[in-house]
Amino acid sequence: MFLISVRATFAASHQIPGYKGLCARLHGHNWNVEVTWATERLDDLGMGIDFHAAESLMSPILKELDHTHLNEHPFFKDRPATSENVAYLFFTRLKDSMKSEGTAFDNVRVDQVVVSEMEPYRSVYRESPAS
Repeated sequence: MFLISVRATFAASHQIPGYKGLCARLHGHNWNVEVTWATERLDDLGMGIDFHAAESLMSPILKELDHTHLNEHPFFKDRPATSENVAYLFFTRLKDSMKSEGTAFDNVRVDQVVVSEMEPYRSVYRESPAS
């Protein structure tokens, strides 16, 4: 199994209503996102996924979230804007965009998304093996 990862950052604010502490207040982060793709096979060039293709998949999501208040984003209408749910947003969006690309990504899948609001805290989303 080959694992290929790409890291990126975006700046956004959020708050967690109902939280008993400072995170209930409006605050912002420079969010770190690391997406890992998995593949059993490499292409003819010896790549699992081209790093530039991976960045291109991530870019629309990053642009959509950068310099926004996450709580106002439609994805967070029915769920809190936590790092766990930011990881879930990236995972589901990437998985959907790869499906819409057709056969271009047949040999590779999103394995996991790691999100960090700040060091040393990280949240990871990956699907269950049965998914």
